[in-house]
Amino acid sequence: MEPREAMITQIPAGTSRAHRLEAWTIQGDLLGTWEGKEASAVLALVAKLPTADPMRCFSPGYAIWAHDANGEVLFDLEFCFGCFWVGVREPGGRQRLVAFDAGSAPAQELLAGFRGFAGQALR
Repeated sequence: MEPREAMITQIPAGTSRAHRLEAWTIQGDLLGTWEGKEASAVLALVAKLPTADPMRCFSPGYAIWAHDANGEVLFDLEFCFGCFWVGVREPGGRQRLVAFDAGSAPAQELLAGFRGFAGQALR
């Protein structure tokens, strides 16, 4: 599968204002936070995710909530590494799905970041 465009064209406009990111499991467990430069690095990684052909399950395991410097939620991203979809939602907006290549280097680095917080075994 050859990568096509990257997520950079699909991530919310508020990305540049994101100051803190919270990493969550979809079950509602806060895994940890990235702040300042670390948050910028994670969002740059998300922007590099190449697109791919998705499947159908959309059963996300991890989410990122992006907050501005005042703590206001800017957007959230829900990642399903099983079917290659990211659910993108901005406040007051409907969720839209964007396909990504879960096997790509940026996706695997992001998944390692989630797992690093969780200390979980591979699933």
